[in-house]
Amino acid sequence: MTRVWPLLTGLAIGALALLPARLLLPAPPLSAASVSGSIWRASLDGAAIGSARLGPIDLSLQPGALVQGRLQWQLAGAVTGRLFQGASGGGGEGLTGTLAGTALPGLPLAGLTLADTGITLDVDGRCRSASGQVSATLAIALAGQTSLNGAPRCDGAVLLLPLASPDGRVRLDLALTAQGWQARLAIAGAAPAETLALAAAGFGRVNGETVLNREASW
Repeated sequence: MTRVWPLLTGLAIGALALLPARLLLPAPPLSAASVSGSIWRASLDGAAIGSARLGPIDLSLQPGALVQGRLQWQLAGAVTGRLFQGASGGGGEGLTGTLAGTALPGLPLAGLTLADTGITLDVDGRCRSASGQVSATLAIALAGQTSLNGAPRCDGAVLLLPLASPDGRVRLDLALTAQGWQARLAIAGAAPAETLALAAAGFGRVNGETVLNREASW
């Protein structure tokens, strides 16, 4: 009987690896124009998160993670790192790279850059852990600032991403859940001419700051 278990395990892993990749990939908010290959080795063509473009992404299953009871893929493309999925949830580890465009429509973002970013969600999409660094490039200069930086963290079930400019005058607070996202972009000390231009773009004045609130579902 002890010789049978390794054989059965090998057959199960082999059968799993041959399943079409489209059965598990992609998962919201990740999308793709097309998915090819198997769970063992897959390709996502036209991969994107929201309207943030990733282009072609290749995924290779990591067999060693199977003994931990989870599927894990190594990413190759505009973003590198690892994606994983198990009985208790899934997420990403060591995610590094740039997403061109904005994953969050309605915000003046030209792109997001991940640096060794990790996010773990449970089976219901609730945040369990977050780490690393995220930088956002602004599509337009706000109060003379063109970039925002911060670190993701969990607040209960919600994934928070507080980003701020080096001088602290521009802040973008993001709250993300399995259902969607909310954002508050606040600018302190904007010049009068800039305030008028931003008002035409939907910004308002709240407690002396120029503020834009946005939210959407995935």
